[in-house]
Amino acid sequence: MILTALGVVKVATAAQLRRLMAPGHAANQTILNGAKDLAAHGLVVSLGSAKSVNANGNRVTEKLWNLTPAGLEAAGVVLEREVRDMGSTAKASVASGAPHARKVTDTITAFIQPVPVPTKPVVRKNRPAPLPAAAPPSHRRASARSTRGRPKSSCPSADLSSTP
Repeated sequence: MILTALGVVKVATAAQLRRLMAPGHAANQTILNGAKDLAAHGLVVSLGSAKSVNANGNRVTEKLWNLTPAGLEAAGVVLEREVRDMGSTAKASVASGAPHARKVTDTITAFIQPVPVPTKPVVRKNRPAPLPAAAPPSHRRASARSTRGRPKSSCPSADLSSTP
């Protein structure tokens, strides 16, 4: 899964790989564990990091993962492509944080996100209690008449009852 994704996009964070390959998972830990296993076998490497701001407004730093030459060959086998057609490992872009590569990966993710599955409405078993009746209209008119003839304030919360 990770080899396939990195074979296409070349550089990505674990969060980007999760959104690409396992959008239903809530956490990146599965992807991180897979990347660490592949790194132990010399197929992927993390040579840099990317800084971003999360949904809470906090700055976060994430490892950038890319293929090694052996990983590029393995990804070629998985994708059924020749290594010479696969391009490079994008090793040089990782050192700078790969801003362009990350934006390209985010764009790909936006296009391939799964369509939400519509849900069926739930039938209510208990009906809610009826709402209490509104105040009679005469009550509203009486309060409107009591301020007639007085100057209007630009502030709606101003108390005009003390003005002559």
